[in-house]
Amino acid sequence: MLAWLIEHTPTFSQIPKPFGVFHLACLGGILILFVLMVVFRHRLPQGPVAKQTILMIFGIGLLLLEIGKQLVYSYDPLVGWAYNWEKFPFQFCSTPIYVALVAMCLPKCQLKDALLAFLATYSPVAGASVLFYPASSVFSDIVFLNVHTMVWHGAMLLFGLYLWLSGEVVPTWQTAWRSFLVYLPLNLVALALNELSYATGFAGEYAFNMFYIGRFGKCLIPVLSKIQATAPYIVFFLAYVITLGIGGFLVTVVMKILYNKKIQKTFKKLLTNR
Repeated sequence: MLAWLIEHTPTFSQIPKPFGVFHLACLGGILILFVLMVVFRHRLPQGPVAKQTILMIFGIGLLLLEIGKQLVYSYDPLVGWAYNWEKFPFQFCSTPIYVALVAMCLPKCQLKDALLAFLATYSPVAGASVLFYPASSVFSDIVFLNVHTMVWHGAMLLFGLYLWLSGEVVPTWQTAWRSFLVYLPLNLVALALNELSYATGFAGEYAFNMFYIGRFGKCLIPVLSKIQATAPYIVFFLAYVITLGIGGFLVTVVMKILYNKKIQKTFKKLLTNR
């Protein structure tokens, strides 16, 4: 039954291109939701129960989407079922699954605060990067996979925004530090998985390259890909960790500026004068 469903999954006649009709339509929808959330921020669900419910919807929703993606990539009409280790769900954009699922099972505590801080900082950075600067390999001819990509990364951006607007995460230096303490170990897990694949060969001929930081893999991120090609591996790895770390840190800085009451008053005066 699964094989039949996958074989009859709707496809595009041509693979959507970055900034083509499909991409721009999805991006426009996400941006509209983003603006509506900001405009009606005072009407967003509040309270512990509402926040926990939305966290559960986010985590379980990502899990179900990922299961669908794994099934699609694991079946080839010509050879049957074979797991595609290249699509193993531990890329940087996959980490919100694990972080959200763990967070929703925890009571209010420092660990949960750190996990939510990660989802409010690094998750939107990764989501926005793919939404606004997609690589050519992001899209395929399978409709479900394209919808999956846009919904997935859009959810990362919008859920991160919700955490800020709802007050679940506050813009403090402690938030930046907590999120980094979640971010750093995830890089080490990806590094360990890559090294394990080299040592055991469990991925076979598949290009197993978690976080795109493997010693024998290819990094697809601009600038970092050039560092990988010209510098020793340790330099590339540290550059990767530091670059993405700065990205997550800047989210907290930006939110800290926007939440500054003096800046808010100045902005309101400028709007009033106009």
